[in-house]
Amino acid sequence: MDIKLDKKGLEPYKAIANEYLKDKKKSLGLLNEALQKATTHRSALGETWEKLQLLFGVLRDWLNGNYKEMPKRSLLMIILGIVYFVSPIDGIFDYIPFAGLVDDAAVAGFVISQVSVDLERYKLWKKQVEA
Repeated sequence: MDIKLDKKGLEPYKAIANEYLKDKKKSLGLLNEALQKATTHRSALGETWEKLQLLFGVLRDWLNGNYKEMPKRSLLMIILGIVYFVSPIDGIFDYIPFAGLVDDAAVAGFVISQVSVDLERYKLWKKQVEA
């Protein structure tokens, strides 16, 4: 299994992610689809569940207009990761039990590593809002 975890390996998803970035209503549909898939496969996702919840949370707060500090490049990367997650045909086809989520978990980890500074700022903001 060869999953290319770099920007070049995810390049085919970039144009799709750009379309979602431009259309908040469409992005909300993507988010709902991702939430449904994640919830359905929660036990199989293990640690990835928490990572995905962070990505879903920042996208949700941005879509709702609650969080405006996320740079466009980071939003694009987050949306790209979510597009990859919902895609049934990616590195490993999702219809293969458990194995189909391995690449999704790897991509979620990669996305988080690419936007970690911005995610830390988001987590601080979230704590302040909830306090």
